[in-house]
Amino acid sequence: MPTREAQSVRAALKQEQHLNAQRTHLIRFVAVTFFFGLFLVLAVFQGDRTWSTDFTALVVYWLGSVLVLALARWREALEPVLTQAPVFLDMPFVYVLQRSTLPATPVPGAVAGFTLGLFVLLLILSMLSLSRWQVALAAMVGAVLEVALQREANVSGGGQVSAVVVMALAGFLVAYAGGRIRSLLIATSRQEKLAALGQLSAAVGHDLRNPLSATANALFSLRRRLERQGVPLDEKAQEALALAEREVRASQRIVTDLLDYARESTLELSPTELGPLVEEAVGLVRKRPEVMVVVDVPGAFVVPLARDRFRQVLVNLVQNACESVPEERSGRVEVRALREGDRVKVLVKDDGVGIDELTRARLFEPLFTTKKDGTGLGLAIVDSLVKQHGGSLSVESTVGAGSVFTIEVPAGPV
Repeated sequence: MPTREAQSVRAALKQEQHLNAQRTHLIRFVAVTFFFGLFLVLAVFQGDRTWSTDFTALVVYWLGSVLVLALARWREALEPVLTQAPVFLDMPFVYVLQRSTLPATPVPGAVAGFTLGLFVLLLILSMLSLSRWQVALAAMVGAVLEVALQREANVSGGGQVSAVVVMALAGFLVAYAGGRIRSLLIATSRQEKLAALGQLSAAVGHDLRNPLSATANALFSLRRRLERQGVPLDEKAQEALALAEREVRASQRIVTDLLDYARESTLELSPTELGPLVEEAVGLVRKRPEVMVVVDVPGAFVVPLARDRFRQVLVNLVQNACESVPEERSGRVEVRALREGDRVKVLVKDDGVGIDELTRARLFEPLFTTKKDGTGLGLAIVDSLVKQHGGSLSVESTVGAGSVFTIEVPAGPV
């Protein structure tokens, strides 16, 4: 399922496809009008009779082009008609036009070859207007018309096969190039939005941190003062005060996540013993008694890390692993490390509910979360921090059997 962000970009791309179809259709229409007007001037005023054409096809093409443009502007639902104009209007027109010149030309095969070039050009001009199946349809129609023209021009069977191969390759390359361009546009739009999110996060985080800290301190002072003075609070007052404290902490956590996400800078790495760091991180995790956390990290592992930031990575992954175990049963979380050449792998494995394929595809997207109280920034921050360490983060999961998150970072000197 595409993200809301990707859907909006695709909607914009669809609109751009229709605009591009209008532009290219106008270019083709103007070009045909110009060249035939030029030839007409040569024929009428200079007596040049070396060319002939089918003026009926030309009139039908002109009327058809105007009609297609009018329909596309009149009804939005008819815009696909304009997109498909190369298939049902341009290619048939080129075919009829070239066919009419065959009797008067000394080299009919050259006319057929020129037509093949025009068909390929039509495909290229429509690259950003056609979807993949539309490109395939256009390539197929072009191949059929080209073979028909070559048969009338008595081109050999090998030439006809070559024409089909050329149209197929052109269709494949145009479809691939168009798809890649659209993918790059979506990726570029996503990166621009993420950059804007980072800037907004930094600004909002700094502006909110001080008021939230002041509110938290005020609530703490209020509770302490009430306790010292022995002022009794009824159940509703206790609940209200506890709710205010809890929500302020949650807001502070969100602000911290926003600032962590925005604060993507070069880390200062120093040799760090991995075993004690993992033990420290596991000690900070809010664990349930029925979830066992096992650490298997050799004490001799010394890795260049930004200690505090990498601890944040471990805390987040171990916390998620513990929370993936359903509350109605016990579970096991294992953190282990191993060295493979010049890389160190840290694996966080759980036997929780697992992650389905659609969720796994979006797992590291900012603001995507499956938790009711989640910010959607935790794993995005983890992924960013691992990359800042020069490493990578991957996940393997089976629904109902658990997940394995693998951190891979440079090992540094032995």
